[in-house]
Amino acid sequence: MISRPTLIGALVVVELAIMGGAFRAIGIGSGPPRPLSVHAWSWHPGAVAEAATPGGLDRTFTTGPAPHVVLDVHDVRVRIDAVPGAAVRVVDSAQRHGWVTGRVMPAQAERTADGVRITVPSGEGIVSLGWFERELRVTVPPGATVEVAATSRVDAAGLRSRLMVRSTDGSIHVRDHRGEVDVRTNDGRVELTDVQGTSVLAQTRDGSLTLTRVAADRLDARTDDGRISADAVRLVDGALTTRDGRVRVGYTPDSTATVNVRTADGRITLPDGGSTDGEDGDRHNRTVRLGSGQGRFEVSSGDGSISITPGAQV
Repeated sequence: MISRPTLIGALVVVELAIMGGAFRAIGIGSGPPRPLSVHAWSWHPGAVAEAATPGGLDRTFTTGPAPHVVLDVHDVRVRIDAVPGAAVRVVDSAQRHGWVTGRVMPAQAERTADGVRITVPSGEGIVSLGWFERELRVTVPPGATVEVAATSRVDAAGLRSRLMVRSTDGSIHVRDHRGEVDVRTNDGRVELTDVQGTSVLAQTRDGSLTLTRVAADRLDARTDDGRISADAVRLVDGALTTRDGRVRVGYTPDSTATVNVRTADGRITLPDGGSTDGEDGDRHNRTVRLGSGQGRFEVSSGDGSISITPGAQV
């Protein structure tokens, strides 16, 4: 919780900045405007220093080519990059502009029996008059199995094994991935680009889904509130569903599924160029056969139009 003196001090800084701008506007003072020095007016230097320095962690662990890496982090953007090698490196960094106060918790990394565990506890009362961004960058071998529990944005690239992400309040971006994917967020969009695996699961409660060059034996992508855009996606088994939003699907030539297409309120555009406007029950529910029709796939929207057209190969 932010103390009363800290809050009052923040308001003083803001008022001083406004007054300085007003004086310059009417010609009081000479020379170019200078930024207000936060430290010169600081009434709580410990809080400013603590927020500006989140720990500076930079550690490397020799793990072998296929470690199990677990992240449980709060209030920090996560970036995971796969590079050839047999080590895991963890780098915690932050950038700040202006005045920042609050308690920023340091990152911790430790060796486990099968890999590395990384934690960042939740901070307390972070307030900024300006800009503050913190990033945890983790470099892993391509064969690493990665599990992430986070509260902010997560980016992962280059992995060749299983990836699982749970984010409470942030978007998830995965690219150049080969292996199982299971990503879910409560509030944020999900983007998958150049992803192939036996199973790909992507869910968001409030956000869009964007899939580009995705191939899986089972693909399940769902959003409660948001559009779905899928380009060069292989359809075999699974579903693309939204409760509120339009759906656009470009399927690959090697898709092989019987696709059930449903919308409660919207137009359906089919691969043969035909379309329906959903004026009756039959037009709300259509079936499309792709290839041999071996798999079972569902494309649905509670409130939105659906377009299914041929697309490029993955």
